[in-house]
Amino acid sequence: MKTDRALNRHLVVVAMSLCFVFLLSVASDSLRPISTVAAQAKTTITKPKGLTLSPLRSELEIAPGTSLDGVLTVTNSTDKPMIVDASAEEFSVIDQQYDYSFTAESDVAKWVSFNPTEVNLSAGASEKIAFTVGVPLSAEPGGRYISLFASTKTGTSDDSVNSLQRVASLLYITVLGDVTRAGHLVTLTSPWGISANNTWSGTIQNTGTTHFRSRYNVGVKNILGDGVVVSASGDALILPGTVRLVSDILPAPQLPGIYKVVYTIGLGDTPAKTETRFILYAPPWSIFIIIAAATVLILVLWRKRKLSRR
Repeated sequence: MKTDRALNRHLVVVAMSLCFVFLLSVASDSLRPISTVAAQAKTTITKPKGLTLSPLRSELEIAPGTSLDGVLTVTNSTDKPMIVDASAEEFSVIDQQYDYSFTAESDVAKWVSFNPTEVNLSAGASEKIAFTVGVPLSAEPGGRYISLFASTKTGTSDDSVNSLQRVASLLYITVLGDVTRAGHLVTLTSPWGISANNTWSGTIQNTGTTHFRSRYNVGVKNILGDGVVVSASGDALILPGTVRLVSDILPAPQLPGIYKVVYTIGLGDTPAKTETRFILYAPPWSIFIIIAAATVLILVLWRKRKLSRR
């Protein structure tokens, strides 16, 4: 009898402890937005200093034997004057993370001409640099990739040490003609269990002759229905002859449970690929509830068992 009483007291203590931990967790969660707001109120925004360039990216379509004009805007965000030089280099990517490699001595880079090639910028001033991309008549259809650089020399106060600061505007050029955009989803990785917003990743291959923009959508649906609970979307440029690693958010639903995740990934001229995965969503607060409910159930069953023995 004493053993039963001690065990009952132990179960009650465990249940009360779990409920206390759960309430403490909920209370701490409710206080987080207040502390976040307070921290944000103390944040100050400072103007970045240096050389800036816009636009950062342009997608162009040019027929062989024709040209296309554009404009770059360079800005001196420092408190000193600077001389800015304009130049062009061909670029490519060297891995799935799309790290860039630049080639200055390239026939493709010679397609670009600037007017002017040099500008004098006073402190805080902006200037425009016109450029022209002329595609030779003999150019084969397909993708060409050129980086337009704006550069300036920086140094110490006595100019004993000099370094080169440069910023880039990337040109994604499609030489018109018989071009292809053949995409293929190589891999797709989706977590099986999440407790908050998570990430998914995939690798996309382009075996075509020019780049395409892969537009993707992630829809989290109820396992027994087609209604979308939450979704997220995005896009990524895929260069020809490359495989790109793409990663983005997997949004969490509001309620715990098992859900169906439908990935729809664009592949250029190839029909979009649809893949389905399943996830278990178990936020921390739901785990506390499950433990507390299990403890209470154990206590109720034990009490029934005790009463049945009498």
